[in-house]
Amino acid sequence: MAEKEQVIQALRATLLSVKGALTLKQCNRDYKELQGEWIPFKKLGYPSLEKLFLDVSGFKVSQVNGEWYVDAIASQETQHIAAMVARQKPSKKSGSKVNYLNRLPKKQGIWRKPASNNTLNYGSQYSNQYYRAKSGAPLNNNSYNNYKNVKPNNTHKTIETKNNSTIPKQPTKTATTEYSENTATKSSAQLPQLRSHSSVSEEHKQSARTGKDIENKSSGKVSASQRLSNLRDRLSTVDLIPLQLPAANNEIVDKSDPVTNVVPAHKLEAPPDCTSSVAKLEWTCRKLGLPSPVYKVQNIGPKRGPASYDSTVKVGASYVAMSYPNSSPSEELAKEVAAVKLLELLESSETEGVPTSSPTKAMSSLVDLVSEHEAGLWASTVPFLYRKKYGENLPTDWQDLVENCPFIVIDRVANGLSVLLLAKEGSLPLPVDTSVFDEAIESDLPPLQFPEDDFWNVFITVANSTLEIWLRIIGPQYSDAFETLLADMAKYYDSSGTAVDKSMIIRDAWYAVNLDDGGWQRAKIMDFDEETASVFLGDHGDDDVVALNKIRILDSKFRKLPPQAILCRLEGVEELAASAAAAELVRRRLPGEVLVAAPGARTDPTDPSIALVLYDTSTQRDLNLNKEIVHDFCISGAFSITQKPCEVEVKCVTEEGRVWVSAAGGADTVRAALALLTAGPYRRQLPAAPFAPSPNAATLYIVRTLAGDWVRCTIISGLDGEGTVRTQLVDSGLILRAPLSSLVPLQTFSPALNAYPFQAMLVRLGHAERAAAAMVSRLRELVLDQRVLCRALPGTGAASSAPHVELFVRTEPQNMLASVNNDIFMEHEYLNQDKVKEQKKDTPNPVEALNKKKERLYRTASGADERPERAALPPPTLPSPGQCFDVYVAMAANPWNFVVQPNSTRHMLQTMMSSLQIECPKLSQTDAPLKPANGELYTVYYAKDLSWYRVTVAGSVSSEIVSVYFCDYGDLALFEIQALRPVPPTVPLARTLPPQAIKARLYDVLPLHQDWAVEDCIRFQELCVDQQYVGICKDVGKDPLNTNEPLLTLELIDTSTDEDVYLNKQLVSEGRARLASAT
Repeated sequence: MAEKEQVIQALRATLLSVKGALTLKQCNRDYKELQGEWIPFKKLGYPSLEKLFLDVSGFKVSQVNGEWYVDAIASQETQHIAAMVARQKPSKKSGSKVNYLNRLPKKQGIWRKPASNNTLNYGSQYSNQYYRAKSGAPLNNNSYNNYKNVKPNNTHKTIETKNNSTIPKQPTKTATTEYSENTATKSSAQLPQLRSHSSVSEEHKQSARTGKDIENKSSGKVSASQRLSNLRDRLSTVDLIPLQLPAANNEIVDKSDPVTNVVPAHKLEAPPDCTSSVAKLEWTCRKLGLPSPVYKVQNIGPKRGPASYDSTVKVGASYVAMSYPNSSPSEELAKEVAAVKLLELLESSETEGVPTSSPTKAMSSLVDLVSEHEAGLWASTVPFLYRKKYGENLPTDWQDLVENCPFIVIDRVANGLSVLLLAKEGSLPLPVDTSVFDEAIESDLPPLQFPEDDFWNVFITVANSTLEIWLRIIGPQYSDAFETLLADMAKYYDSSGTAVDKSMIIRDAWYAVNLDDGGWQRAKIMDFDEETASVFLGDHGDDDVVALNKIRILDSKFRKLPPQAILCRLEGVEELAASAAAAELVRRRLPGEVLVAAPGARTDPTDPSIALVLYDTSTQRDLNLNKEIVHDFCISGAFSITQKPCEVEVKCVTEEGRVWVSAAGGADTVRAALALLTAGPYRRQLPAAPFAPSPNAATLYIVRTLAGDWVRCTIISGLDGEGTVRTQLVDSGLILRAPLSSLVPLQTFSPALNAYPFQAMLVRLGHAERAAAAMVSRLRELVLDQRVLCRALPGTGAASSAPHVELFVRTEPQNMLASVNNDIFMEHEYLNQDKVKEQKKDTPNPVEALNKKKERLYRTASGADERPERAALPPPTLPSPGQCFDVYVAMAANPWNFVVQPNSTRHMLQTMMSSLQIECPKLSQTDAPLKPANGELYTVYYAKDLSWYRVTVAGSVSSEIVSVYFCDYGDLALFEIQALRPVPPTVPLARTLPPQAIKARLYDVLPLHQDWAVEDCIRFQELCVDQQYVGICKDVGKDPLNTNEPLLTLELIDTSTDEDVYLNKQLVSEGRARLASAT
């Protein structure tokens, strides 16, 4: 129990150290990084990792899209840790700043559509499979209206100012909206009609974010897939129809108020998207210049009863509020209650002071108060500041008085917030029309309506990867209107415009900003500090940092033109976004170019980006830039070894001492690219598995490893009797045996990765090659899974299939380079000399040798029977046809090949496994057998889950390696003979308990085609592995591959729900199988 508690504490520490929930695989990985071992769930008696978390309290386990997620529930002792982790900000990305002189296209010439007969050497399946035809539905871009709380990546950007050059244009079929000054009235008149579907935008925005919060984890280094996920979170849904603006009178009501029996929420304006009164109080104190609130919480509940908390909050020496008599069951709720009461106290115009002497005097004093703040005052802070300065309260109708005051102007900015400004001399403010403000100021920028043409003339502003490309459309309604807007903004803000200070800035609101080298631009505030603000430039797609004194309120006439930057991705080559080299190619080739874009159909409403193909038609030959980038990517991935030292990774050392080296990071790049295509928003449909191995040995496939990663491979053997083939992983050199039905042809799945060069190469170690064959263990200890330096030895030609190389590793503590070749060679020579000396020294006595010989020849039969491992296990108890047989599915390959364990003896299995974990470590290597025979029973230590198991010898691979069968779980594995141990005599149950693994097949199902498809096998594993079923035995036969093993035909029924679920019928209903009885 003490060991279990230590594991649980370590798990809690692992989960509390990150922000959000983790998948079980991620949790297991982080646990190993922190503790140096995998989570020993089987050692603790659990069959799977999720069973451990479900059984132990203090963890929150959930399942999303078939994936298990786990998070630690913070206790009172660890609440402060969880709070600090939750408040962590993601690391800021730095990028090189680019001169703003490139914000407009430079390329001249006549635009034309790409030739229809354009052909390139690269695979034609791109145009057939990935370049979809444009749909007839109207398109728009409202990504900017809900651009929330996440800064766009600033890896590379191209920015421009207005110039007088002629821009090549493509005439559009239908004008979307006129954005010039002459059509401002028309645009304004259209706003009420657009507002009718605001709820649609909000619903899509929420659905796009559901399920992503648990995946976002704060990290110092963010991978490409995480960065793309963050990008999708910060953009709203782009629908197939124009999404409408929010209604002017739409009130957002928080329906999940955690505080009960408390006065309703205050009217003081709070930060956007914030429902916590504690956070609102912090924000209010900062706005009013008050000290930060200080909380004091006491547990007033009985000692043996439920906890009950009261909280007191104090701001400075003047404001105090208590949650009493509204006690709360937790400290957080008590703080919320106290914060709500203090907020009401701060806002109330009746608190402290005396009533105002007269409305006239109040307005005169209020004009003086506003005049002291050149940037204006928030209307919500006026009662407090007035009371603080004059010692009396404003009239209850002071806001109506301000409406009629000619010396004060009310400026409504966004989200219903108002600012009081001093009117300019010699001018009287016009009456405020609320509806005009609602439509022209409080609404966000309208969505961009895309042209209906099949080809767009575009200018690339930012290109960070194949999944993040920002561009602007060139045309009268787009680029021309944008140039006019920039000119009008420069003229207007150089002479006027309302300045803002820190207290007036609202996150996610649009402002006008003056860039140091880019002039006046429209920008959305993402974050700000004391002196600067981080902004997103919606007309360019990049971000910047500007000083607060260079920010102005965006006038209503500059809000009519939609944001011009459009987020796009290169269709058919999305997987290249996982490669840093490909991202660099995109950044170097695309920004600042005028190109022709062929947009694809919008089929996913949750994807804010436009899939398109880019063409360069400036030369006589039209260039498909999607394919050109793939071609350059493949060239950059070429792997070769020269006499100049380079860094490589050693992923495989064979039993013969052969070494496979990989380009540093090359295998990880391919793995990340395949992960992007097999999971997540850019997942592609997996092609059908081949019916037979390809006659071309170089044909590439992908296969899923036991760790769940997809890797590239080639087939190196024929089909065996079990339907499996031997494959070699081309990016690591490893050999993997896999069912032919689990292989996916790569040419049709990802032509880009099919053309990418192999990242693994077989090398030879020169003079140390013979020594390496005898020093495999030492060689693996030095280089396996390590990054080492490698150089080709002189005299090895470039055409050599396996070049001779020398490997170098760094030694501690001086971090000096050491030759692996010399180390292996010299150590082998030294060991050979020691063996010769030992042979001379330990020459056996002739008499002793004769006695040992007679003992071997004439030992009694009883002595021969003393080998306990030769004792056969009793056969398992099998059901009769028609009999119920409750089972637990331990392993599954497909519906015709899975392993079950009887439920009736599972408690005996767990007892035996617990005893083996205690007794087997007491055995030493001297107890290992010399020549184990087939069928003998032993125990073995499995390093992947750090547990001991019963095994039987299945066959001999070499003089040192045997194949063993895990008789309780159905797995096969290779082990050295020295790793085997006899069954401990102190665990008699291990000798009497029948084998628990029983092979089975599902009743009455057939594959849709000749064999089971890869996706059908994966779905079957998700449904049944580690699950309990009621089984009905239909037949008891023999395994055709091993006639000594029984094979049960079972009908599996899930009775855990209200209605019984038959597994074979479920597969049929999902379109993954057909009933044999119906054919």
